[in-house]
This record gives sequence, structure tokens and C-alpha cells, in this order.
Amino acid sequence: MRRRLVWLSFAVTSMVALAFLVPLGILVRDLARDRALVAAEREAEGVARFLALAVGGRDLEASVEILGLDRGATRFEVSVIAPDGTVFGADPLPEEDLDAARSGRSFRIRVSGGEVAYVPVVLGDGGVAAVRVFVPDAVLTEGVARSWVTLGLLGLVLVSVAVAIADRLGRSMVEPVRDLSRVARRLGEGDLDARVEPSGPEELVEVGTELNQLAGRIRRLLQEERETAADLSHRLRTPLTVLGLDVE
Repeated sequence: MRRRLVWLSFAVTSMVALAFLVPLGILVRDLARDRALVAAEREAEGVARFLALAVGGRDLEASVEILGLDRGATRFEVSVIAPDGTVFGADPLPEEDLDAARSGRSFRIRVSGGEVAYVPVVLGDGGVAAVRVFVPDAVLTEGVARSWVTLGLLGLVLVSVAVAIADRLGRSMVEPVRDLSRVARRLGEGDLDARVEPSGPEELVEVGTELNQLAGRIRRLLQEERETAADLSHRLRTPLTVLGLDVE
């Protein structure tokens, strides 16, 4: 019974923990991804604001040089796409990315190894450039593994605590039953002085009390039986003695 209660508690708590921790883990992953993309877009917007103000009568390539995009001056991989399709600050882009960047709208796309965000820039001469920010998967999932480990440990602690409580509860229920069994066995062997200490749940306390009362009644009945037998023997002793004398 105790073992079944422990396994039942383990199964139920594990299912509850999984039902709670799995969605929470997915939420943590999504939050980390959104946080990284928002930070990347903010950085792209900062670059776009600088280019929109600085380009005016200056060369776009010189403005990019000031930002130091090709020297890794930013946290993310940032590049600038000129109106004519020239790319500054990163590796050459696929043709489909260049076409998307020329559209003059902000958007995100999934690429191999991460995600890319585009932010349009209206230059001083009316041309439309674009700032491209590449966010690698390592940044998108930064801190996720550590959070998952923490959640896993939390789930393990919860299951362990539940199993320990179930074990204590099972012990509090099983030990009184075993005590009842021992006392019942001793009574069956003729030890009428055996008594149980009522403990455990209310029902088991009631059973123990009734067992003690039953043992007391059995003892009284046997005592009365002995007294009756002794009295009967005493009463029969005189007539039998007289009968013996008459026979003689």
C-alpha cells in the first residue's frame, strides 16, 4: 500500500510538473527570442537614424565607415544595403534578400543559422537604403538552456518533495495497520493481554479501539467460563462423594 501510494504520487506529480514546466519552457524560449530580436531591431533603428541624418551630402560608405560596421563595432551582425544594392558591413546577401531590402519596409525573415531583421532608411537624396541585422541562433537562445536546467531542477525538487510526503503519509497509514495485524495474531495465539495503541487515521483508531474492547470481552468471557466450570465442579463434588460412599 505504501509503495503504491508513493508511485501514485510520483506519477501524478510528474504529469502535473510536465504540464506546467513544458509550456513554461517554451515561453522562456519565445521570450528570449523576442528579446534578442527587439534588441536587434533597436540597434538597426539606431543605425538607420544615424544614416538618415548623416548621409545628406556625404557618401554612404563613409557613414558606414564611421559606424564601424565592418569591424564588428555592434553586438549583432549589421550591414547596410545602399539603394543601388551595394552591401556594406557584412557578407554579400542572397539575391532574394536584396530584393526584399529594396522594398522599403520593415520585416523579419528566417535564414540558416538565425533570423534577419530589415529596417528601411530614407536618405537625404530621397533614396531608400536598408539596415540589415542578423541575429544568430546562439543569441536567440541565449540563457534558454540555463533556464531550462533551472526549471528541470525545480520540477525534480517538486516531485521529490511530493514523493517524500507521500512516503510519510503511507507510513502513517501502514504502521497502524501492521500494529493491528500483530495484535490480532497474538490474540489468535492466545495472548489475551495483547493490546494495540490506536493511531493513524480516524478509521484505524476506531478499529484499534474496537479490537482492544474485543480482546477485553474475550478475556472476561473466558474468566466467566472458568468461574462457571469451577463452581459446577464444586457443586458436583458432594453428590459424587455421597454416591461413591453408597456404592461402597
